[in-house]
Amino acid sequence: MKKQLFIGLAIAFATLGTAKAQSNDPVVMEFAGQKVTKSEFVKSFKQANNINPEAAPTACTYEKRKALEEYVDLYANFRLRLYDAYLKKYDTATALRNEYRTYRNEMALPYLIDSVELENLLHRTYENNKYAVRASHIMVRLEPNATPQDTLKAYNKAMDIYNKVMAGEDFAKLAETLSDDETARPFVAENGKRYEGNHGDIGCFTIFQMVPEFENACYNMKVGDISKPVRTMYGYHIIKLTDKIKAYGKTSLQHIWITEDSTKPENAEKKIQDAYKKLQEGESFGSVVRNYASFVSREQKEPGLLQDLPVNQVTPEYLHELQFIKEGEYTKPFKSPYGWHIVKKVKTEQIPPYEDMQAMYRSKLTANQYNNIPQTKFIEKCKKNYKFTDYTQKKPSLLDPVVSLINDTVFRGKWKYNGNANNSDALCVINGRKYTANDLALFIEKTQRYENRPYDYGVYVSKRYKSFIDRKILEHADSLLELNNEEFRNQMNEFRDGLVIFAYNDQNIWSRATTDTTGLKAFYATSSKQYSLDNPDHAIYFWDERANVTTAYVADSAYLKPSKAKKIAQKVMFKEKGTPEQLRDELKKNLSRKCTEEHPVGIIVRKIEKSDISAPKGDQWNVGVYINPSVKGYKVVCVTELLDPQLKSLNSAKGYYINNYQNELEHQLIESLRKKYNLIIHRDVIDTITW
Repeated sequence: MKKQLFIGLAIAFATLGTAKAQSNDPVVMEFAGQKVTKSEFVKSFKQANNINPEAAPTACTYEKRKALEEYVDLYANFRLRLYDAYLKKYDTATALRNEYRTYRNEMALPYLIDSVELENLLHRTYENNKYAVRASHIMVRLEPNATPQDTLKAYNKAMDIYNKVMAGEDFAKLAETLSDDETARPFVAENGKRYEGNHGDIGCFTIFQMVPEFENACYNMKVGDISKPVRTMYGYHIIKLTDKIKAYGKTSLQHIWITEDSTKPENAEKKIQDAYKKLQEGESFGSVVRNYASFVSREQKEPGLLQDLPVNQVTPEYLHELQFIKEGEYTKPFKSPYGWHIVKKVKTEQIPPYEDMQAMYRSKLTANQYNNIPQTKFIEKCKKNYKFTDYTQKKPSLLDPVVSLINDTVFRGKWKYNGNANNSDALCVINGRKYTANDLALFIEKTQRYENRPYDYGVYVSKRYKSFIDRKILEHADSLLELNNEEFRNQMNEFRDGLVIFAYNDQNIWSRATTDTTGLKAFYATSSKQYSLDNPDHAIYFWDERANVTTAYVADSAYLKPSKAKKIAQKVMFKEKGTPEQLRDELKKNLSRKCTEEHPVGIIVRKIEKSDISAPKGDQWNVGVYINPSVKGYKVVCVTELLDPQLKSLNSAKGYYINNYQNELEHQLIESLRKKYNLIIHRDVIDTITW
């Protein structure tokens, strides 16, 4: 927590850096050849105090003047410590450099994407989130790592199907006969029961429930549209958008479902109409469910209730009808492939505001599974800016030296590069830097991972080459961030300053105060003399009135009468000046033989302050023996001595003295730095500052 605080202070004290003094920008303070200008100081002051830098100055008040004067000292002390820390190379410590590197890598990520593209994508996603879409598809299966020949073959097949659809052939029948999605056709389950296929209908879904290419295609279509083949990780899809419905976060509904008998389907329609009539006459929805629905759970308190269903778990026909009614209303009877229905909208959970959803969208959209579109756009822009040239586009054989070295071990993540891809021809060039087959082979060895199964070596190397290009582009962009992006550069400088000042303070103040036992003892011996009982502010350094109390716990009064126990305590603790242990032993000796407990007598010895909640109260705050009953047994309280208020020892108030010692060390450090670096504060310039 303390580290975060000082990093925050470093940001608050952030400045434009050392500036040359100009006639119209006088110097506020100077030390060791460093000069802080008025504009630099004012900018830092306003930033630290959340003052609008564009706001016009207002009348000066005592409070405003005091705040400014206090900041002068804070700022001067910070700059002195930071200067001394860098001079002593605190920034070169291994732990600090590692922490800085980790933070920098995390903070660089938002700068390595196309922020405009991301913002547009976030807003489009939120708009899409307001709707559920229903689609049917015909799939031509294709492995993600297919060869170019197999890809072309699958594409041509998909185009043939697309042309059939556009020529007027029935989409559902084509899906049943031609789709590689087995759910499109009737099938027999393991239990022997036959099920109808979905004829390509995949139902309703909303964002992040389908692979991104499929989802994007659907949300860019109008109801009734047919797409050309869309490529996903599963193959090619011809998509038909069949519905677009206003969606909710989650929906709770109550339904009456009546199944059809294939021999007399008209009976189901008559029954649902009778049920609807009962509802119209005022009978409760739950009662009608019990009396008419084909499926009723006796365990449900509210029959037919389905709670908190996400969009993709709501029957598409239900979802379509629900959009036309309000909460508490029910639909007219409608038919689906599963029978007849009446649905009541119980509750809908609205999609939260954009601001609440933004972080989740950002996380999803920049994940690998969504291909990180904003980063892809960023890479494409960088290729133009960095004069990227890919020579393999015109000469694919440049990858052959690497292809020839690959074997099946690469699919298990265990391939070893033997260094034989020493082809000096450039595969690509980024900002004048040439990358060869050797660079690609080293990249593959370092980044290889387990794959489900082997596939064409040429396809594998081509995929890894694309990843290699992306990685090198991003590395190059990353290396130029501080140079090209002032915001990022300032952010990193501020974070480094925070780490440096924390390490400096920790070594010179905080850790030193806890480890320098000799210095702490000397500080205690000196500072403790200035504290007085008469000063309420010094109360934390003193003990209040205290008592030495020995308490014996007798578990059951049936073992030993309280009056007898009191006499024993008076004898042992006062007459004989015995120890608590002797008191316990003597009480045990006098227990009745009926005692069967393992620990019938317990002893606690304490030095208790009068203000303590467990201290003897009232007349018992006197030397003597007192009996206090408990649930079954009792306590024998022996107040053996009363102590006057006195100064706490170093160990008893160590936390307070360490804190004070830290303040003293900080004061000494600041004084020495001000003297060492000859700090000069120009008060006349400070006096001209208004805000």
